[in-house]
Order: sequence, then structure tokens, then C-alpha cells
Amino acid sequence: MRNIDKLIYANIEKNSLLPSDCSGVVLAVSGGSDSMTLLDFFIRAELPVPFCVAHINHGLRVESDEEERFLIDYCNANGVVIDVFHADIPGTKPNGVSVEEYARSVRYDFFDKIRKKYVFSHIATAHNKNDATESFFMNLVRGSGIHGAAGLPVSRQDNVIRPLLLCEKKEILLNCEENGIPFVTDQTNFENICTRNIMRNEILPKLREINPRLDDAVFRLSDLANDDEKYFVKKVEEALFSFGKNRQKNELPLNFLKSNEKAVVSRLLRRVFSELPGASGLTFAQTNDIIHLVNTGKTSDRTLLSNGYYAVLGYEMLRFVKSGDFSRIEEPLAIVEGENICGKFSVTLKRTVAEKSNVTSCFCADLPLFVRSRKASDKIRLFNRPEKSVRELFIDHKIPSEKRGDMLLVSDINDVPVWLRNFGASGDFIPVLGEPAWQISIHEIT
Repeated sequence: MRNIDKLIYANIEKNSLLPSDCSGVVLAVSGGSDSMTLLDFFIRAELPVPFCVAHINHGLRVESDEEERFLIDYCNANGVVIDVFHADIPGTKPNGVSVEEYARSVRYDFFDKIRKKYVFSHIATAHNKNDATESFFMNLVRGSGIHGAAGLPVSRQDNVIRPLLLCEKKEILLNCEENGIPFVTDQTNFENICTRNIMRNEILPKLREINPRLDDAVFRLSDLANDDEKYFVKKVEEALFSFGKNRQKNELPLNFLKSNEKAVVSRLLRRVFSELPGASGLTFAQTNDIIHLVNTGKTSDRTLLSNGYYAVLGYEMLRFVKSGDFSRIEEPLAIVEGENICGKFSVTLKRTVAEKSNVTSCFCADLPLFVRSRKASDKIRLFNRPEKSVRELFIDHKIPSEKRGDMLLVSDINDVPVWLRNFGASGDFIPVLGEPAWQISIHEIT
């Protein structure tokens, strides 16, 4: 057995890269020595899973078409299915995004498309141990934390696997030479035209002179960092599960944020913020600003984040709120008989008798009462109608999303919906005509 095969098999077995439920693998093949070694292994290994090749012609170099033809011919000669995508990177790249970053996103989008096309479960890339070292130092230069120190994991949660990660570049090149594996060479890799190439061609060779086993040392450190990162990811998942399925996506309980370690809290904040619409992620400084706000701020204090979001302190929750959403009343505000100022609204509560002319503005309930904007879990049963979520009600009546924060809801001491603006009372709180009731009126303060 070839030495390269031993390393690949050891990685597959140790890290369960091809589990029993693996339905197939998309091999990301560029035509270079690394990916051709990966392809050659899958052709020879007779693994119990189907595979295919996905190749992207980035159109960035004059050799791109020639390399595509080389790979198609090789796959056809070996009976391997291949899908090719011609990407117009220069013509479609958004402003403010590097060519390298955009090309990477295009690649993985294509690989995932092919995975779904063949109903495969995994994508295999040909990153090697030297690539892992490069990524480690690139992340270090950018100022990343433990997540960056973890470098290139052998597998990701989205089933991207890296079978060659135990193999050094020199072993891969020797394997190609000794076994006649053809490959193409991207000459731009040797030109210092980007930060990664400078790292690869100038900085890392110097460090390897200092420590010839640099790649092993970095690999060990990254392995430990990856174990730590998996632990913290698990703690975050457990926390999110403990909050319950009715948690608003933009909120987190303050008691958890105040009582847990910063290592968990910071990751939890970044995780929740990253899943909000239009949010690109929290910086190190922003994360620390939020933690400082949680520990020292007062209710309604806020700190500005990116993408137009604020972190806002409530009585029990920290919320991420868009600057345009401050018309919402996130925390229930107590109201009494007479006029109440609630955010930008004047809410007037008075005693009356329910009549046909005013019934939609009336309800029967005991004080204390509260006013707030709707929550995802809110449901209401209007007169002679089945119970329905408030969200569905808004959709049915085509209430614009930007107006829904103004559709205030009255709730009782148990936070049960009593009345909804423009719709009326709910369930047991529906008034009886001719009987005493509360009448409510809401006006925006100009």
C-alpha cells in the first residue's frame, strides 16, 4: 500500500469521514497535484460509496480552458462522472469583496449544487497539512480567536471533508511522481500577488527553517483548538435548546448572559446575531461592548452594532433591534386608567359601556394590564372566529411588516393576549353589549 494511502485511510477511519449513512461524495477537483491525488485515491480505493467530480473553470487565467479539457479527458478515461461550471468571477464579483473570497463562495455553492443533484451527502476537498498551516497563520494575522486557530478541521458540520489533511505537500508531489499521476500547475501560486501567496512563498519557508516540523506543530495546536471549539459550540447549542422553541430569534435571556462564562456568552452572542436578517457578524470589539452593556447597563440602554442593528437591554432580555424597529414595544409596559405614554404612543384607557359602535375598541379584563408589541408565540381568538396566531392574522389582512410594530397588544398579568389594535378583544375578554367594559384608544405622538 502506498504511504499516501495509509495517511488517507488513517484520516478517514480516525475521524469517521465516510460514515455508514454517507450516500456519496462530490470531489472538488481543480487538476492540481492535491486534487488529482484525491481523485486517484477514490478511483483505486474501491470505497463503498459513489463519487463524482466537480470542477470550476474560474476564467481567471488563459490556461483555465486547457485545464478543464485535461480533467474532462482524465475523468472520461477512468469512467468518472464530471460536472463543470464556468464562473464569471470578474464580471459578477460584488464591490468590496476580494476575488479570493468571492471565488471561494462560488466554488462551494457549485459543489453543494452538485451534491444535491446526485443526492450525495458529502463534499471532499483536497486541502493538505501545509494548507492547514497557511490557514492558521492567515487567521492569526487577521486577529481571529480560537475558531481561527482551529484552522482547517478534517470535517465540517455541513459534511465537507478533507481526506488529505494528514498529508504534506512534498508527500503528495512524490506520490504523483512515483505513480505517474498527471496534474496541472497554477503558476500564479508562485507569484506574490495576494496575501496567501506571500505567506506561502516567503513567510512560511522562513518559519520552517526555524522549525522543520512547523506543520506538525501547527496541526497539533489546531487539533486542540478544534476540540475546544467543538466543546463551546456544544455549550451554545445546549443553551439555545434550554431557552425553548418560543424564544424570539433576536433575543437572549439576561440571567443566562450574566451568569455564564465569557467564552460561552461571546460565542452565543455571535451565533444569534449572525442568524439575523442582513447581519454580517459581530466584531471582537462589538462583542465586548455587548457584554459590558449586559453587566453594567440599565433597562433601555443600547449599543450600536453593524448592519443597522442595536443591542438593547430589556428587563429580562437582551434584544438585537434594527434602528427602524424602535417603534416596537419589546417589554410589556403597565397601563392604568387615563392616558399612558408608551414609547411613541399615547394609550388612553377609560371605563365605558360596550356598544356596537365601539365594541372593537373594548374588552373586559382586570388590572393590572400591559401594552406591548406582538411576540411570535402570541395567539388570539376573535369573536366568532377560530384561534389563530397574530402573525397569521397580520398576513391574512395584509398588514405591511413595517406597520406591525404599531399594532399594539394588551396583555394581562400572565402575559395572555387580551386585545389587539384594530382587531378587538380575544376569547374570554370579549365584551358583552350593554355591559361595562374598558375602552382603549391608541394614538402616535407627533
